[in-house]
Amino acid sequence: MGVSVWRTPSFLFIIMGLFIVAIMYAVYVIARFYDSVEVLVISESAVIIIILSIGNIIIQSVEQIARANKIKSEFVTIASHQLKTPLSQMNWELEILLSKYKSGLTEKQLEIIKIIQRSHETMARLVNDLLDVARIDQGRFVLNKEKVNLLEIIDMIVEENSILAKASNVKISVIKPEKIPEITADKKRIGVAIDNLVSNAVKYIDKKGVVEIKVEADGKNINVYVKDNGVGIQEDQQDKVFQKFFRSDNAVKYQTEGTGLGLYISKNIIEQSGGKMDFKSIEGVGSDFWFSLPIS
Repeated sequence: MGVSVWRTPSFLFIIMGLFIVAIMYAVYVIARFYDSVEVLVISESAVIIIILSIGNIIIQSVEQIARANKIKSEFVTIASHQLKTPLSQMNWELEILLSKYKSGLTEKQLEIIKIIQRSHETMARLVNDLLDVARIDQGRFVLNKEKVNLLEIIDMIVEENSILAKASNVKISVIKPEKIPEITADKKRIGVAIDNLVSNAVKYIDKKGVVEIKVEADGKNINVYVKDNGVGIQEDQQDKVFQKFFRSDNAVKYQTEGTGLGLYISKNIIEQSGGKMDFKSIEGVGSDFWFSLPIS
């Protein structure tokens, strides 16, 4: 974070606490064995000066950490914006190549182009995730809220993940009512949050499996559950699941690709939409993520 360990606020607070205990004991001893008022005043003045000095160092350390975080967020924003331009151009060129010259390409050439497209999609998603994280950290993550039908979004997400699910030998089942009340949310962002949950569930099923999406309304909220019978998350790592860049050991073992940003972004989207997100998971059994959003 740009601050030495001995100058981190937590370390300095511990030192200050120990120092205060030691000085209080010393003052007690002085007051007990010395009748001189001058000695007592000098010792108490020394305590105040040292406490203020440590406090000043803590404040400077916090300010330094804040500046380092600001610089980091600004760098990520600038770098991500600079990367978006060549990525957009690459996508445009690929579309032209496939629309105008596809008939003249061999199967091997088409296969290479598909690999390039997948790499482009991965890179574009990474850039967008980094931009979203920077906006969240800077308090500039804005949602364009409107009336939204959550069932339509879920159907779209299921369709988009159908190819990945088929390739992974995973079945996606949806349990939902025919109609639910609308919610007020950012349609695109809510789609991102749901897609992160569904795609994660598909990716982290080791072999043949099932992803179950359940939607229900309880009068005040719309509740969505995404359950899988995948590799699960170790119990000692579950408190870190919604942290930036965190990937569990099981996730890294079965899926080398991933940034560890999806769940962090998803939770922020849901919470900024007025909802809540949580999960439970058993290693080797599977995970069950859910979120609720208030009905409009």
